[in-house]
Amino acid sequence: MLLDLLDNLEWYRLLHPKMQTVIDILDRSLPYEDAVGQHRVDNLSYQILTYMTDEQGVMQSAAERQLHVMLEGEELFSLQDDGQPLVVARFTVSSFVLVAKGEVYRHQQVLNTSCAVKKVVFRLPESEL
Repeated sequence: MLLDLLDNLEWYRLLHPKMQTVIDILDRSLPYEDAVGQHRVDNLSYQILTYMTDEQGVMQSAAERQLHVMLEGEELFSLQDDGQPLVVARFTVSSFVLVAKGEVYRHQQVLNTSCAVKKVVFRLPESEL
């Protein structure tokens, strides 16, 4: 798991061949305007999510490398091992989290008070490496 500011995303272009495509899509503000659901632009798939954070959050395993970008709101985001947090981070607007294939994480978890969140999740397949 890698967490950083969106302003620094270009530093990580070499981590995946589609990273420049992600940067281009974000520069065009497409995720900010897109409706909730699945989208495909420039041969890259991404999903727009909206939800309210809660105390439990949602545990997921990354089927492939994922880049989460917070568009609105904030949440706790944690890397998990056997249901226990290894790393816990405050995930806020203008930041991103890169999750590796197979990593288990909890998201949608309340930070201070329940909050409306809008987030985009880019799928970065290993076949592109």
